[in-house]
Order: sequence, then C-alpha cells, then structure tokens
Amino acid sequence: MNGHERIIAALERRQPDRVPTFEWFIDKKVTRALVGTEDILEAVDALDIDGVNVRADYARRFTGETDYLDEWGTTRRITGESLAAAVEYPVPDITRQAELAFPLVDAPQRFASLEKALRRFEGKRAVILNLRDGFSDMREILGYENCLISMMIEETHFADLLDRLVDYNLALARVARERYNVPIVAMTDDIANETGLLFSPEIYFRLIAPRFRRVVQGYKSLGFLTIKHSDGDITPVVDWWLESGVDCLDPVDPAAGLDLADFKRKYGGRVCLKGNVNCTGPLADGPGAAVVDEVRRCIRSGSAGGGFILSSSNTIHSGVKPSNYVVMLNALREYGTYLK
Repeated sequence: MNGHERIIAALERRQPDRVPTFEWFIDKKVTRALVGTEDILEAVDALDIDGVNVRADYARRFTGETDYLDEWGTTRRITGESLAAAVEYPVPDITRQAELAFPLVDAPQRFASLEKALRRFEGKRAVILNLRDGFSDMREILGYENCLISMMIEETHFADLLDRLVDYNLALARVARERYNVPIVAMTDDIANETGLLFSPEIYFRLIAPRFRRVVQGYKSLGFLTIKHSDGDITPVVDWWLESGVDCLDPVDPAAGLDLADFKRKYGGRVCLKGNVNCTGPLADGPGAAVVDEVRRCIRSGSAGGGFILSSSNTIHSGVKPSNYVVMLNALREYGTYLK
C-alpha cells in the first residue's frame, strides 16, 4: 500500500499494511535540519511520510519589516517561528461583524498550495485539506479574549458570525471537492485546554455545537472523510462529535490526561484515532530510547484492528529535536507493521 491508501484505510477504520503517519505541521527548522529544505512537500517525500496537511492560501500585504495584513484584515507578525502571530484583529466590536467582507472563495490563488501538493502526490500520498469548523476563525477575527467575551455578552451576533463562517468553510470545501476531488478535510479548531473546555458545556452545546454539526454534516454530504483536532480535555463533547459524523479524533491529548488505550476501548469501533507521541516530552528533550518507548506505547494502545494514525500529540514544532522525529518515524516502521 502507499501513503494515500494507508490513511484512507485508517480513516475508514480498516487495517492497512502498516500504521500510517502525517503531521498537521512540521517546523521549517526541523525540515531544514533533516533534509536541507523548508519546502514541506520536499520534506514529506524525503522522510517518506504518508500524507501532507494543506491550507487554503491568502494573500498578504506587508505594512512593515515584520508585519503584514492578510485578506481577512488580521495583522500578523513574523517572529522567526514558522507561523506568524496575530497582533491586530479586524472586528474589535462584534456588533459590527456584518460589515466584515470575507475573502473570495474562488480567488485565483486560493488553492495554489493544494494544487501543487496534488500534482506531486495525488494517488501516492494523502493530501489533507485543512479547513475550519468555525471557532478558530472567530478567534482570529475577534481576538481570543474578545471572542470568549462576545460569546457570553453578544450571543446573537456571535451566532450570526459563526453561521457566516460555517457557510464560508463549506463553500471552500465545495470548490475543493468539485474542482480537485480532495477526499479528506481536517478541522483544527481548539476548543479546550488541559483542564477542560474553554467555556461552559452549556454555552458550547447551545451556541457552538449546532454549528459544528452543520459544518461536519456539510463536509460529509460533499463526500469528505473528516478529521477533528482539538488539544485539551475534550471528553464532554466526544459523543457529540462522533454523532455529528467525525471520522477521526486527534490527538487524544496526553497533556490533558487523556489515555489513548482508554479512547480505543471506548470509541475505537466508531472512530479512527490519531496521535499521540508527546511533543512536549520525549520528542522535545528525551533520549531516543524514550521516543521509541512512546511510539511502541501508542501502537499498542491505538492500532489493534486498524483505525489508527500515529503522529505527535500536536505538531513537530520548533522545539522538537530533529533527530528524535527521525527516531519516531523509524520506530513506527519497525513496530507499526500489522502481522499477517
């Protein structure tokens, strides 16, 4: 089997020839150290990773040496890390959210990165389209603090903006599916931290959950397999997510005390699991032997019967030792083959 076939099999809760792997993000410092390039597609090929995560492209206009304005109106700052930091947001007052014009769905370069990945990998490695289920867009339009406050004191405007964002993501998905026949969409919207949800369950189920179900079912109606990422303790919402049609959960966060083996017992018959080699532990500062132990633990906990994708517990960030990522990949290939 090739990488594309392995990841599709895992998402369909089947058993491929070996446990597949891909990451939401691999820091350019890591890829440069390992394979001499910051080009993620070159790195995926060189490291023989089964898939690649690709986002829609948005134009930027620099307003200074390190700051630029994106198409959403968010000002971002280049800090030396691979992801630029948001420093100013386009909607400081949510009661004026209707005035914000969203970027064109089918702008000429909107899917340039997707097209490039498909030209290189289609049919050989999985190309995963990273969209949203709405909440992360809210955070990046309003700012994190303003987002959390607005959902409590301006619920109608919050719901209206979230509905607009759900519609926008579904429109992006429709273009990508019809034009490029992409099979997988991922939603990387964090709604929890190590202690629980970022808001009360009551607010989540009243305000966010119906829109989450609408966007997931919209993706499913277009023919996508769906992956849902959120760090933190997501236990209050797991059943809702699965009932909504999510095909894969990521990362079953060890930092929040979630146990991969426990999730496999409870949910393995309903959903694929992805994760969760601790990227703030052995991958960052451990000896190679500890990384191997982590990989073996994850394989024992999650891989029985298929329906499992091995990855870090978040991303291969700039603090991960490049050599430890190679140890992780080599250990997967040694211990992740399903016995005939």
